[in-house]
Amino acid sequence: MATIENSADVEAVKNLNYTGKAWIGLYDELVNSWKWSLSNSSFYGEGASTFRNWDSAEPTNIGGIENCVVLYSSTGKWHDYPCSSTFHFVCYNAPKNPEGFRLLRQDESSITLQWNRVNSSISFILQFSGTETNIRASDGDGPVNYTVSSLSAGAKYRFTLFSVFESIRSSGVSIAAATAPQNAESFTSLRQDETSITLQWDVVNNNVSFILQYNETELNITPPAGQQPLLLTVSSLTPGTRYTFTLFSVFESIRSSGVSIAAVTAPESAEGFRASGQNESSITLQWNKGDNRTSFVLQFNGSETNISSPDGDGPVTHTVTSLTAGTRYTFILYHVFMNVRSRAVNITVATAPTNVEGLRASDQDESSITLQWNKINNSTSFVLQFNRSETFISSPDGDGPVTHTVSSLTAGTRYTFTLFSVFESIRSSGVQFQAVTAPRNTEAVRASGQDESSITLQWNKINNSTSFVLQFNGSETNISSPDGDGPVNYTVSSLTAGTRYTFTLFSVFESIRSSGVQFQAVTAPENAEAVRASDQDESSITLQWNKINNSTSFVLQFNGSETNISSPDGDGPVNYTVSSLTAGTRYTFNLFSVFESIRSSGVQLTAVTAPKNVEGLRESDQDESSITLQWNKINNSTSFVLQFNGSETFISSPDGDGPVNYTVSSLTAGTRYTFTLFSVFENIRSSGVSIAAVTAPENAEGFRASGQNESSITLQWNKGDKSTSFVLQFNGTETNISSPDGDGPVNYTVSSLTAGTRYTFTLFSVFENIRSSGVQFEAVTAPQNAESFTSLRQDETSITLQWDVVNNNVSFILQYNETELNIAPPAGQQPLLLTVSSLTAGTRYTFILYHVFMNVRGRAVNITVATAPENAEGFRASGQNESSITLQWNKGDNSTSFVLQFNGSETFISSPDGDGPVTHIVSFLTAGTRYTFTLFSVFESIRSSGVQFQAVTAPRNTEAVRASDQDESSITLQWNKINNSTSFVLQFNRSETFISSPDEDGPVTHTVSSLTAGTRYTFTLYSVFESIRSSGVQHTAVTAPQNAESFTSLRQDETSITLQWDDVNNNDSFILQYNETELNIAPPAGQQPLLLTVSSLTAGTRYTFTLFSVFENVRSSGVQLTAITAPKNPEGFRASEQDETSITLRWNKVGINTSFVLQFNGTETNIRAPDGDGPVKHTVTSLTARTNYTFTLFSVFENARSSGVSILAATGPNYVLGLNLKLELLGEMSESELEDALIELFRKYNLPPQFTLKIISSKP
Repeated sequence: MATIENSADVEAVKNLNYTGKAWIGLYDELVNSWKWSLSNSSFYGEGASTFRNWDSAEPTNIGGIENCVVLYSSTGKWHDYPCSSTFHFVCYNAPKNPEGFRLLRQDESSITLQWNRVNSSISFILQFSGTETNIRASDGDGPVNYTVSSLSAGAKYRFTLFSVFESIRSSGVSIAAATAPQNAESFTSLRQDETSITLQWDVVNNNVSFILQYNETELNITPPAGQQPLLLTVSSLTPGTRYTFTLFSVFESIRSSGVSIAAVTAPESAEGFRASGQNESSITLQWNKGDNRTSFVLQFNGSETNISSPDGDGPVTHTVTSLTAGTRYTFILYHVFMNVRSRAVNITVATAPTNVEGLRASDQDESSITLQWNKINNSTSFVLQFNRSETFISSPDGDGPVTHTVSSLTAGTRYTFTLFSVFESIRSSGVQFQAVTAPRNTEAVRASGQDESSITLQWNKINNSTSFVLQFNGSETNISSPDGDGPVNYTVSSLTAGTRYTFTLFSVFESIRSSGVQFQAVTAPENAEAVRASDQDESSITLQWNKINNSTSFVLQFNGSETNISSPDGDGPVNYTVSSLTAGTRYTFNLFSVFESIRSSGVQLTAVTAPKNVEGLRESDQDESSITLQWNKINNSTSFVLQFNGSETFISSPDGDGPVNYTVSSLTAGTRYTFTLFSVFENIRSSGVSIAAVTAPENAEGFRASGQNESSITLQWNKGDKSTSFVLQFNGTETNISSPDGDGPVNYTVSSLTAGTRYTFTLFSVFENIRSSGVQFEAVTAPQNAESFTSLRQDETSITLQWDVVNNNVSFILQYNETELNIAPPAGQQPLLLTVSSLTAGTRYTFILYHVFMNVRGRAVNITVATAPENAEGFRASGQNESSITLQWNKGDNSTSFVLQFNGSETFISSPDGDGPVTHIVSFLTAGTRYTFTLFSVFESIRSSGVQFQAVTAPRNTEAVRASDQDESSITLQWNKINNSTSFVLQFNRSETFISSPDEDGPVTHTVSSLTAGTRYTFTLYSVFESIRSSGVQHTAVTAPQNAESFTSLRQDETSITLQWDDVNNNDSFILQYNETELNIAPPAGQQPLLLTVSSLTAGTRYTFTLFSVFENVRSSGVQLTAITAPKNPEGFRASEQDETSITLRWNKVGINTSFVLQFNGTETNIRAPDGDGPVKHTVTSLTARTNYTFTLFSVFENARSSGVSILAATGPNYVLGLNLKLELLGEMSESELEDALIELFRKYNLPPQFTLKIISSKP
């Protein structure tokens, strides 16, 4: 019970949630008077055990039995009471000592203690070395850890731990612990070899031993005598290995933190040290690699070389260079691991001798090559390699060169020889030399062509590496072998015509010639000289050329024919006339000289026949100083010569098919001339044709207007002579005017003219009906008003006006918008055009036009015209489908309409009401086609310049969209391809996929994956042409549903199996396949597992069921289950015999795979089917006499039981009843069958079920 040590404890008890009296732990021991129930004196502090808080006059010990103490909760005062009284009590137990107080760890200056936590209200006091430390209980359920630090290394300490609860200590628990000693100092590796390392360190003190750790081994080392450094050799180590040694100082089995060093053993000597190769100045050494951590040092000739270990597993290779050829060297090799060397290994190797010098071919023929080189010395022999063979050649006696002939070689072949010098079986690097055998002669040398100065020779090519030398006339020509497989062609030029030459041809392979082959050939004769046309007429040409000699004849070719012409007798030229030719025709003649059937290269001559005379020669025009002649053109190759007045003029044939025109100028006016015209073809003239013609007279002089009014003008000019009359032309009329008598001027008045009109008058002088060139004069009548004043065209900022011009002397004034424009008279008679610019689009203007002639205005004429409206803005396609495009543009104002042009048609579109844009649908278009639209704004029938826009119709929808395949997570769609320029967009589930049109012509296939099983998806497929989509075609397809889960066999009997599976969802039906049968199963109501009993099955049979989930006629991949029906119940189950402790049961065997289970009295017995066809027998033993037992027998097939059949049978003692029965049987029965039949008969008549029957047959 509670111990109260001071007034604070009194207040704590008073504050308890209790009113009344309560026992405390103070009692009267009778011997030592009042004592606390907590007897451990170490619990109490100074004066704590003697504290009392008696009420006044207490203790009273009335009756000598008040040996216990109660506390009044209201005052906290104490009263003594008989201990037999009944009150509540105040318990205030001292806490338990902490459990599990132990040393957790330590180091050189601290010790960590650990103990089990008591509870959250218990704290602790730790005493050691005369000090106390208060330790608060840690949070959580784990143990309490406390580290005492600032301790001395290698020292023992004693720790006492108290639990404290409300200042009450437990009795305390103590442990002793020591700090770790200091680590050893100066721990180092002193020396090592391949299998040991010697370590050294300073001793700490005589009380401290050591533990050395390495390679998972620990060595205990006792403290040595004295303070000298401690030496330890660690042996049996692996060569070339780094070891880490950790040395712990140990005091009272406590280790220091330890100090570590790494040291290595010397590596093993390198193995396989050998020379792997050498040449004249270097030796390549090779040895086995140790591992990647080791290197090597190579010593020779007083030097050392450090060699790193190479990458990879192969041997180490090092080449020593700058050596002397044919010299012996000794090499020493050390293996080095972390600067520690192994024992040395050495070898002696010689360098290769120097290569031979002066290696050359001293001779060769078609089958052998003789080689020669300089001898080195008597101790150096040679090896000659070629064609994968080697020949050993000893050094000859004497100082001369070495000679060796290689025979049995192939003609015209390059051989590579490698010659090695050999010294002490070491070969030099070798020197290579190439030499060739002489080639064979070429075949089929012949002349393939020749001319006057050259002969082309041809022969069979040998190969690409064989060239040729051609000898003739004391000269040689080198000829390369051509590319390709054909024959070699070579032309010998600068020869003498008609000469026989002898040629010798050598094959050459790498400057070696064959024996050579000879051939003779002749050059062609010279061409005939001075070939010319000596005469010609319209149907023949006579040719002439110089004779060459009597042995040279000629061949003349022309027009695809050849004529042989013999050389004539005598020295004169050869003449030959070619007749029956066409007039004015160029003929090309080829003339060949012929010598010994060899033609010269030929000489060509072009000659022509004389042309025909021209036809239709006539005078086509003339003026005062010229006459123009005209005649029919003959052809493009016939020109002309015109003769007159003792001069000739050459005239080319003009282009085209029309007549030839030629003007003869610088003639005298009014004069008769005679002209003769010749046709000329290639400088050959026709016989000629003549014509006479006259020049026109001179023009009249002083032509002027002497007077005019609004309807007439009077003209005047000077008279010429009496033989000259006049013709006056104006306004398309001609007036003949005779020359008047006398010498005065000629006057003529032209009347009935138009006012304000400029007239042009042309006056011709006439001589012998030939007019002069004419002289012109302009005169005007008074002007009238302008006519045909109209608007010709306009655009948004200008109007082009037009009016009829009166004459070139009339100007104009145009008034509009308070502005006047002066307009100069135009050139020509065409209507006058004036463009008024800087106007406002779509605005009506009034123009007033005055006709001004010589500063006099006519009456005004006016018109009102509007400018073209502005082009519509925002012209765009706002929508389209396969057969229409909807165009849209911004409306101008209500007075502006529109014209839309496309495909050669125009559509007039009124301005709609309201302010919105104008919309127009162009329909009956072709799907997937680009159209160009031109839109004109129209104001008062005036169009704007127009704006163009291209748009395309949507392509037609694709056809035959279908699902070609699907599974639980994907659907493969297929549709007909439209064309190569139409792609597709597939929309579904708010996503779009862009699909290019495939190459080839087959259907388009696209698989949509990552879908949800058993889900209906609606796909919209758009054809896309130039980013325009078709209206789209929709197709609904479903993914295959998920396979049913938890597909299992729930139960079975002899004729049915009940299957169970989890329903997928209410939309899925199922198909069950088994035994080539399919059952369609409608979706169930609810989500509970679905049960299906498959009946009409065969007992004791294994069935494989495949279950497909079906969603909208799409099946899942299917899940399979193998289940079996229960076997049939055994038949003929009965007790065949029994005694007091056993019953023998019998039944018919079911099948070879069917076993049995027999149940009775809460037990089961497994019974295997016996071999053979007879009944099954089983004896149940250890039964109670005269007791009824119920046996249930199950057939078992693959752990599936039949429904079972039961019988009642009893143990003995048995009573035997003998019956004499006379049976008439319809057929023969066995004893067993007879027993079964009788038992059924007796049962029919209520024979007790424990009745058994045994048949004993007797013979009659």
